Amino acid sequence: MSQAIVSKTDPKELWNLALAQLEVKLDNPTHFRTWFVGTKLLELETNRVLIGVRNFYTADWLRRKHQDIIESTVNYIFGGKKKVEYKIADELANEPTPTITTVQKAPSYNPSLLDVTGGNSADLSSKLVNYKLNPKYSFESFVEGSSNQMAFAAAQAVVEKPGEVYNPFFIYGKTGLGKTHVAHAIARRILERNLETKIMYVPAETFLNEMVNAIKSGRTKMFRDKYRDRSDVLIIDDIQFISDWERTQTEFFNTFNVLQAANKQIIIISDRSPDELENLTPRLKSRFQGGIVVDVARPDFEHRLAILERKLPALGLGATVSREIMTFIAKNITDNIRELEGALQKAVLMINLSPTKQVSIEEVAVQIGKDAISKRSRVGISQVLKTLAQSFEIKVSDIKGDRRTKDIALARQVAMYILREEFNYKLEEIARSLNRKDHTTVMHGIDKIKSLRNGDEGFRTQLTNIIEELN
Repeated sequence: MSQAIVSKTDPKELWNLALAQLEVKLDNPTHFRTWFVGTKLLELETNRVLIGVRNFYTADWLRRKHQDIIESTVNYIFGGKKKVEYKIADELANEPTPTITTVQKAPSYNPSLLDVTGGNSADLSSKLVNYKLNPKYSFESFVEGSSNQMAFAAAQAVVEKPGEVYNPFFIYGKTGLGKTHVAHAIARRILERNLETKIMYVPAETFLNEMVNAIKSGRTKMFRDKYRDRSDVLIIDDIQFISDWERTQTEFFNTFNVLQAANKQIIIISDRSPDELENLTPRLKSRFQGGIVVDVARPDFEHRLAILERKLPALGLGATVSREIMTFIAKNITDNIRELEGALQKAVLMINLSPTKQVSIEEVAVQIGKDAISKRSRVGISQVLKTLAQSFEIKVSDIKGDRRTKDIALARQVAMYILREEFNYKLEEIARSLNRKDHTTVMHGIDKIKSLRNGDEGFRTQLTNIIEELN
């Protein structure tokens, strides 16, 4: 079967398929982004596959940590039994670490795109308010990056043929990453094309409460008519809240079937994938998976910086924020876009209140809780060591112990570097926490990591990802 696929498909496209399977098998977005994104197929032979990588560090890591899973995936995709080898490809070595591509091509930002003025009519503004849609959430104000590209592309496909393509549209991810923005942008674009479209946006908890009240008051028909007959687009937010209520699931299942049969678009927002929704009935889970399931992940550094640059003019506060402060915020606020925007607003407020219209990075750090003291109170030494152990696939006791294998020694030195450079612990404190005899060992370890960071792009990427996870 694999051989038939190879014969009909470009092998380089098959490597992309292999990467997709590896991403699922690894179930670790940080590892996948660090070690696999940016690799390419260089040669395909009967018994050998040559994969191009950026640097020696990446090749060494893939060979030592992921060789078995890579070879099993390659052999499944390409057929036969092939040995996977790695080569530093010149064209990859000269490229920056892959992050976002579309943001760099985006048109110049116009703050008016956030409003419902200009090219948009008062009727649209009224509709957005009536349908409880956020007027700031549009495709134009959405900053696309590697963490949300699939969701963004699928959302644009939905608006071309609502109810026909990707129905339901199921989007999931952690809080503050843009799920609701995508859903509202879909509804807005559909409205822009046809103001007569009926939009229903409702949190799952509201659906549950309305159903309970309808049952109590004997108005179940009115409740069903509201959702089944009065919406061309139904957006259900926080669907995970109905997983504990079997009666609600049954009602939503029936509503879902009616709407889908009538080619009405269904958009479902969740904090986790359908497979991860506990107590969800198999038939409802099957319905959720019947269209397209897309996730929005944590944005990388370049994506976060692009978001800040896009959002600054929209604040309309007239402040000029230095590149250094923008970079500092992007490096230190890593998990949540709303928190990222909030930090930017604090920085702008500080600048506007300053007599000189200037503030230091240190002042911003204290204000947004990212100075060393605040970080130490939030993330202790034990959490740093635990994160490093997971990243290097070793135990915390290894880092604090006497073993000096390559991986353990490197993880120990990274711990020294992070505790000093990111959390500003004293050298003596670091030595004690790692069971080292004196601080000179710590100083040597920090210098070693600084040298690696400056000379090895693959290692620098891994180090950055670890620090972002801790922040």
